[in-house]
This record gives sequence, structure tokens and C-alpha cells, in this order.
Amino acid sequence: MEKSNIKNIDINYLNSIGFKDNQINQIYDLINKGIKEKLYTKIHFPYHNLEHIERVLCYCIWILNMKISRGEILREINVLLYSALYHDCGRNLFVSNKKHGIVGAKIAKEKIKNDFNDKDSKIVELLIETHAKPSDIVDFKNYIFSEKEKENIQILSNILKDADALDRNRIKIFKFAQCNPNYLRTNEAKKIYHESNIFLENYEKAKDIMK
Repeated sequence: MEKSNIKNIDINYLNSIGFKDNQINQIYDLINKGIKEKLYTKIHFPYHNLEHIERVLCYCIWILNMKISRGEILREINVLLYSALYHDCGRNLFVSNKKHGIVGAKIAKEKIKNDFNDKDSKIVELLIETHAKPSDIVDFKNYIFSEKEKENIQILSNILKDADALDRNRIKIFKFAQCNPNYLRTNEAKKIYHESNIFLENYEKAKDIMK
């Protein structure tokens, strides 16, 4: 049965690494939105299930908090979190790994059309597409963004790609598939690389509570 595990992680631990109560609630609500929409219910990829999505959301929040604490002003935070929620929804047995970002972006665009304006919807599309590409550079296509908006979107894309990469350490069987910290894009992700393994342990314990 699909479920959120965030609220079963020791709250003192989450607070110690910077998570605020409202952010924990936000992650919980987003995961339950994913359950309601059956985004990952039929995905046959054990490493890309709803638990992976929840951890990616957590890593996004973690990195964001560190950036904000350093005085960085980041807009479109909800856009980033929704992109994290939908980033792997394009995966299925008939879609190649290279194409799942494009497919997922189309699914997300339809799902969020009543929640975001056109510009923010385009950002979600770009973030989901870019997360699945070898290149880190966002292709802004013919969409109209200011240079400052493009700079901010690129930062958001780097955060999502790093959050996704940090959760590669969940893969125990294939060592080569685990996260290589040398390839992380943000300083914040590099700083929490080792701590992310402790987070994963706490997350696994939270799953056991629900059994």
C-alpha cells in the first residue's frame, strides 16, 4: 500500500537538519496528492516508486533551506516541489529512460493546469524534462523568460537534479549506480551528501513503523 512516511521520521531529527513543521506537512500533502492521482501506482520500477519521490522532495527542501539560510532569494519554490512530485511519472515499460522526462512533463502539464499560471506551468515542464537529460543546461525553447528568471530556473533545475541524484544511494545492489558526489551541482548537495545516508536510514526506520 502506498503511503507517506515523512511524519514517522523522528521530528527532532528532522528539525535538527532544518526541516520546519509546515514543510513536513507540505511533503505529506504532496505525497498524498500523488497517491490520490495514482501517479506511481502502476510504475514497475522499484527504484522509482512513491518512496523515491518523497525522499527527493525532502532533499529539495533540505537544499532550499540551506540556500535560503545563506541569504539566497528563491522564487517558484512550489513550482520546484510540484516538479519533484511529478518528475518520474512518465516512466513506464514503453518509455525509454531518455524520454521519460518529456512524457512526464506532458502528464504534469495536464495535472497542474488549474493550479499554476502559464509561465509557472512552463517552468514545471522544463524542470521535469531537464532532470532526465545528460546535460544540466535548461533548454528554454522559445519560451519568454527574463535573464533573471532563466538564472533562477537553472538554479531550481540544479536542485532537482541533485535531489534526485542524492537518492541514488538507495540502490544497494549496483554500486556503480549510486550517487557520485563529484557530479553534484550545488554546494549544498555536496555538503549534505554524507548526511543523506543518515537520512535514508531514518526514512527506512519510519517505513518499519508503518508495518
